[in-house]
Amino acid sequence: MYKILKKEVLNPTVTKLVVEAPFVAKHAKAGQFIILRVDKDS
Repeated sequence: MYKILKKEVLNPTVTKLVVEAPFVAKHAKAGQFIILRVDKDS
């Protein structure tokens, strides 16, 4: 599980999360981003 460092509501359907994920950051390349999809129990 990754630690959430910051949460910002951008509009009623979009929320920006800053997470501590060193493994993901280590393997990311310029221009990449992550889409997080959750279900009702998340």
